[in-house]
Amino acid sequence: MASGSVQSIDRAFAVLRQVASAPGGISDVARAVDLPVSTVARLLGTLESLGAVERLADSSTYSIGAGISALAESIDASTSLVTRAQPILAELVARTGETSGLSVIAGDEVVYLDHVETTNEVTLRDWTGARLPLHVVSSGLVLLAAQPPKVVAAYLAHPPKRLTDRTVTQPARIRQRIANIRRDGYMWTIGEFDDGISSVAAPVVDMHGATVAAIHCHGPSYRFPGATDIDTITAHITDAANKLSASLGFGARPLTRGAQA
Repeated sequence: MASGSVQSIDRAFAVLRQVASAPGGISDVARAVDLPVSTVARLLGTLESLGAVERLADSSTYSIGAGISALAESIDASTSLVTRAQPILAELVARTGETSGLSVIAGDEVVYLDHVETTNEVTLRDWTGARLPLHVVSSGLVLLAAQPPKVVAAYLAHPPKRLTDRTVTQPARIRQRIANIRRDGYMWTIGEFDDGISSVAAPVVDMHGATVAAIHCHGPSYRFPGATDIDTITAHITDAANKLSASLGFGARPLTRGAQA
């Protein structure tokens, strides 16, 4: 294979990896991979025609497309993110006594990939496969906080929906919450998606330090967090996120950081 062809493949892979970790516009991707804007524009155009990337609705922001998603879904389950997460989620349930789950971002929504249910008599519904606005749940906010400024601005350009009286919809307040997540490495929401549900989430990062998912724990607000110290629960959720991140090659180290700013 000619060296030029190898270089093109290397560049296309770099662009794909960047879009997968942080959806963005042509200029955003070009800066991140240190390539000329014209080169990145050409590569994204080719990748879009192949279904490897796609543009988010009403924007010039590129994200991973259905073609790559289909390839990812064909990977053996033993190496999948969900399979890696399941024992960690089960341990989190044992520690907190509440349901735990794994989620990823898909455009303007958070998608719940899997969950491990608590043994409590009163449980919440299985949210696997559900899609919710990013700003109404802890995992969605954690994933939104990992996005580049242009993506955050595009999301906040449309009036965020209010689902309960506690839903935070003011763009300035959401931006402050994003700053807090980037500083602290976790997020709590109380009754913002549903009056009776509380949740906490922390980011899962890959070997490059890019947020690829969120681990969350949720339960009925009347008992969660309940009498258990909030700091203790938060430590459990960040520890679980650390463990899954370590399995992806990031290494077991605290996720409290501002690297995603």
